[in-house]
Amino acid sequence: MTSLQIQYFLAVAEYMSFSQAAEALFVSQPSVSRQIKLLEDELGCRLFDRTQKNHIRITPAGILFRESFQSAARSVEAAHTAVKALASPSPLQLRVGIGAGWDLSEELRQFRSVVLRQYPQATLHFECGTFRSLRQKLQANELDVTMCTKTSVMDFDGLEIHQIASLESRAYVRRGLLRPEDEPLQIEDFAGKNLFMLEEKESPMAMELALLQFQARNITVNPVWVPDRETMFQAVLLGDGFTVIDQYTYWRNEPRLSFCRLDDQVPICIVWRTGDNNPLIELLTDTLVRIFPWEVS
Repeated sequence: MTSLQIQYFLAVAEYMSFSQAAEALFVSQPSVSRQIKLLEDELGCRLFDRTQKNHIRITPAGILFRESFQSAARSVEAAHTAVKALASPSPLQLRVGIGAGWDLSEELRQFRSVVLRQYPQATLHFECGTFRSLRQKLQANELDVTMCTKTSVMDFDGLEIHQIASLESRAYVRRGLLRPEDEPLQIEDFAGKNLFMLEEKESPMAMELALLQFQARNITVNPVWVPDRETMFQAVLLGDGFTVIDQYTYWRNEPRLSFCRLDDQVPICIVWRTGDNNPLIELLTDTLVRIFPWEVS
């Protein structure tokens, strides 16, 4: 079995055509057919069903080997990337922007450990900021990647967006403001109250999506836009209204606040510039997907 045979097999499995695979590989069709036949002989099974004229199907054995070969190819590519990074005179770096208000220290510590095991010379830089400032730095190439809510990047071009988690949506309010402190909150308790949410330039869809949760129950609230999460936090602490935010806010355990769980979820994403192939971005995404789903009490 050779890497050439595996390459030809994966091409045929992708195009489901020997001729199209040959064209994509810039070789002749007989060359492709010969290498596939040699591979089948060595494996002792047929990878493609060629009984129908001008049509092929991948066999069950072919499906299993395709998955195995694809996994092996990804591992080899990752190893090549790592070797290049180690040999490079300019070590890899990753500048990560994190939405202000999240406590991700433990998750980012685990990510740093993973990076340093695979890329000992890599450097990491973390900074917090408003979604708007992080987005501007990302587009200006002052950051490589940001972690933010999906609603803060939905209307912007030139960015790759990968969702890594869906967090519980909660309505936070000052404890005792709407009900006695020992009674659980109900969504109906928020009727007629001020709803503090990030303004449009900070998170374009945040208010609209929050309002939908109450409109679905025929509950009317008063929308109030604020520039950042700190302003939102202070307004809620003062008892001026409530806010809808995810379960991972750093003030989730603030004893002066209580919350009501809502039906909707908050999508959290990794965002980077289209065309940026920094391998640390993929490593960050894979690591966070693996160590979450962010179960917070």
